[in-house]
Amino acid sequence: MGDEPMARARRAFKIGGWVALAAAVVTAALAVAAAVIGAMALTGKVTYPADYSLGPLYFQDTLSVQVTTASPVCQEFDITELLPNEYPGDGSFCYKLVQDGGEQLIRDDVVYQDPSLRPTEAVLTGEVRLATTGGWNPWVAAQVVKQVIIGTVITVWLLLLWRLLAAAAAGNAFSARTVQYLRAMGWLTIASAALAPALDHFTGLHQVQALHFAGYGPPFLDPVGTQGYPDGVDLVQVALGGLVLLVAEVFRHGAAIEDERRLTV
Repeated sequence: MGDEPMARARRAFKIGGWVALAAAVVTAALAVAAAVIGAMALTGKVTYPADYSLGPLYFQDTLSVQVTTASPVCQEFDITELLPNEYPGDGSFCYKLVQDGGEQLIRDDVVYQDPSLRPTEAVLTGEVRLATTGGWNPWVAAQVVKQVIIGTVITVWLLLLWRLLAAAAAGNAFSARTVQYLRAMGWLTIASAALAPALDHFTGLHQVQALHFAGYGPPFLDPVGTQGYPDGVDLVQVALGGLVLLVAEVFRHGAAIEDERRLTV
């Protein structure tokens, strides 16, 4: 590679390194802010949701629980009837939904679904936001710990990326140090994927306080439970970590070749 392409590559590595460092600083700051706000909330000094602004910047720290609901879609319904105030509790409730532009049939104000391609069920997911009055709460404490752990892991990963790109910008891409950075990034990626289900489980609302939502009318929302092992492990993230480890081995081989070249020179 000529001097000019090499210089451009090093500049790109340097810029990428500074971007990774900036992202690490922001992530660390968010983790610290979450820890501080959590400590203040647990001591009764603030409540959730907590809103803060600093000039043009706006920051909100909230607590929420992931929920889901599922109901069938009506295959035929009267378009003149509005949804009643009370719904039958026998499971006969369905969403009045049709595909716009489909070949649905309307006869005597009754809509029939297009048989060739029709909706059959609606599964909705979202979050229920929670508010607190301040003071000690074991679930709030668990959520603060979870946020800090996740923020710390991401920060460490970004710092490793920064050091890796900085080494490449300095012309030491194939070295023992870059191999160490890549290995650390790969194992951290795999470890975080493997430990994520356990973290979700032990910080869950039902696990910490044995609390559950009870719905008394549609939509009937159910908390999204943790999948546990092995279904809860993100296999894509594990594969990504394995790929990073393979790249580390390539760099190790390149570092060995680079060392031999230096010795021969």
